[in-house]
Amino acid sequence: MKTIFNKTGILFSLLIAGILVSNVSFAQQKDLTKELDILFTGFKNQDYETLKPLLDDEVKISENIPLGMNDMVIPQVLAQIPVPDSYKVIKIEKIGDNQKITTEYFYKERDKRVQYFTFNSKGIVIDLDILSDATKVESSIGEK
Repeated sequence: MKTIFNKTGILFSLLIAGILVSNVSFAQQKDLTKELDILFTGFKNQDYETLKPLLDDEVKISENIPLGMNDMVIPQVLAQIPVPDSYKVIKIEKIGDNQKITTEYFYKERDKRVQYFTFNSKGIVIDLDILSDATKVESSIGEK
C-alpha cells in the first residue's frame, strides 16, 4: 500500500509541477492586445502620431531603410497603404525576450494581408512590417 501511495504522490507532484511550469511560461508572454489595437487605429486613421509612442526610435522598417528614419518614412508609407477594416491575431511567437505577433489585416477593397509586429519586453515595436504594400517609399529612400 505504501508503494502505491509513493507512485501516486510522485504522479501528483509531476502533474502539479507541469501545471506550474506552463503557467509560468504563459505569464511571461505579455498581453499586447492594447498595443495591437493602437497600431490598428493608427493604420486605420493613417495617423503616425498614434503609432509613434509604440515604436522604438530605431524600429526596423525594412532591410533597405536605415534605422532611425521613422519620422520621415512612416508617414509616407501610411499615405500609400490601404486603410484596414479589421484584424485578427494568427500567431504569437516568443523569440528571446521579444514577441513576434502575426496578424491578418482585412480590407473592403482588397484581399487580406498578413502583418508582422515584433515587440520587445516593454511592449515597444522593434520590427514593423509595413512596406510590402508601399514599394515607392522604400525604393526612393533606399536609393539615397
